[in-house]
Amino acid sequence: MKLQILREGQDKIENYHHITVTTNNVDLSEIVNNECDQILATDILDDFTIDAIPELISAISTKLRMNGELSIGGTDIRLFCKGVLNGIIDLNQASSVVSSISSASSLVTIEEIVSGLGLKVVDTHMTGIHFEIKAVRA
Repeated sequence: MKLQILREGQDKIENYHHITVTTNNVDLSEIVNNECDQILATDILDDFTIDAIPELISAISTKLRMNGELSIGGTDIRLFCKGVLNGIIDLNQASSVVSSISSASSLVTIEEIVSGLGLKVVDTHMTGIHFEIKAVRA
């Protein structure tokens, strides 16, 4: 099974099962453990508080099959702050970002959580203030 976990208003990818998150909540009960070959959750971390993120990633990882791939991401707080301080992100843009997310984490922090769950990080990339981690369940 291919699963896309998305935020409200995001475009759905064809041929994927879709689950939409709400603030600090995602219902994965209809997905059996070890059922997913691929999980795309590229922007969902922004809808969860920092304290809820480890539990979220743990719950998602249980749905992966062996050798299943997880792509997960969100807003990197370090890049966001740097962008504001350096004038790359103006105050209106910064205000819009802050009002649209529940939290901002960092690539390094999420990479540590993912690795700590036994997933092998195979790729990371950053675009603007957003990061994405691709990991495989070994």
